Order: sequence, then structure tokens, then C-alpha cells
Amino acid sequence: MHQQKDLFLRIWPFFVVFFIYNFAAVALTQYFGRDELHLYFNQFSNPYFDKFFVYYTDFGTLYLFFILLGYLFWTNTRRMFLYLFTAETAASLISVFFKNVYFSETLRPGYYFTHKNINIILVKNYAIQMAATFPSGHSLTATIIAMTLCLLTKNRWLQLFFALLFPSIAISRIYLSRHFAIDTVGGSMIGFFIFIFTYYIINTIKNNKIDEKIIRNRTIK
Repeated sequence: MHQQKDLFLRIWPFFVVFFIYNFAAVALTQYFGRDELHLYFNQFSNPYFDKFFVYYTDFGTLYLFFILLGYLFWTNTRRMFLYLFTAETAASLISVFFKNVYFSETLRPGYYFTHKNINIILVKNYAIQMAATFPSGHSLTATIIAMTLCLLTKNRWLQLFFALLFPSIAISRIYLSRHFAIDTVGGSMIGFFIFIFTYYIINTIKNNKIDEKIIRNRTIK
């Protein structure tokens, strides 16, 4: 039997982390300005952070998504699998739509500052992306993964640990000059609301089969 418990009550540590990061990102952008905020944080470049974030930014999103998807497929129920797969698919389509229709000409910070001849520290041998900076797809995916991971445990400390995946990925995108802070807010908001919508829609499905393990059913057949 799947839980109908309110999502906030199930994973409230994630909500706390999510709103703290986004409130801070919006407030700092409003206070400093989008460009000035990015240039301010760009001063804290470090060779060790360079290496870490180059690998972490993709591992914590693309690779972790498929690892978690595979884990849910082999060990969990269809319902948990659908939370992750459906939310990510729908949110990614929305993100691609915004990028290609409304923000296709909005430059990413690495190219934006270089094009304006403003000094910026870039990670060596890390390709500069040009346009479609809003919203951040990595932040979107990190939000959905973090919410899914939090649903897998009732341990609040572990939920807090999983919740930190989102801001750490968002920070990696800013550090690598792939996105402005406000882009990470936009991406996370899309992922956040799509996951909530998906969660409650899927929970309206009252079918015992959806709460059975996928592999077990395949074996029986």
C-alpha cells in the first residue's frame, strides 16, 4: 500500500534546504545584480574546486539519474520508478522548450563576460557554452533526484544529506560559469513543481500492481 502522506511531511528537510538556497540566490541577485554577483563569486576560483566540480556536476545529475533509475527498477516499486522517470521527462521537455523558444539568445556567463571583454576566471580546458542559459537543466535534474532520494528514507538526517545535492549542483553550475545564480533558481523551480505535480497525480492511481516490484512481476511472467 503506497503512502498518501503529504509530501511536505514526508521530506520536509528537502523543502527547508530548497527554499533557503533559492531565497538566498534571489536575494543576492537582487542586491548585487546578476552580473556583479557572478563576478563576485568567480573570485573564489581554486584548482582543487576546478577538478572537483568538472566531474561532480555531471556525476551528480546525469550519471546519478541513471544509477538511481536502475536502482529503483531493480529494487523498488513502479510508483517510485514513475516519480523519478515521469518528473524528469516532463520537466526536461519544459526546460528545453524555454531554452529554445524564449532564451535561445540569452548568453551563458562564460561566453557573456568573455564577449564583453570582462575578465573572468574560467576552468582550464573546460568548454565554454554560448547560449540558452535559462533555466539550468542540471539544477532541475538535481532537484528531482534529491526529492526522489528523500522519499526512499524516513531518516531526517539522511534526507538532509540527500537534499544538499541540489544546492551543491547549483553551485557547481555557477562555479563553472555555465549558469548565473538566477538560472539555477529557474531550473530548480521547474523540477520542484513538476515533481510535486507528478507525485500527487501518480498517487491518485489506486492499483496494487503499481506498488509491486517491477522485476518480481517480470520474473513471475
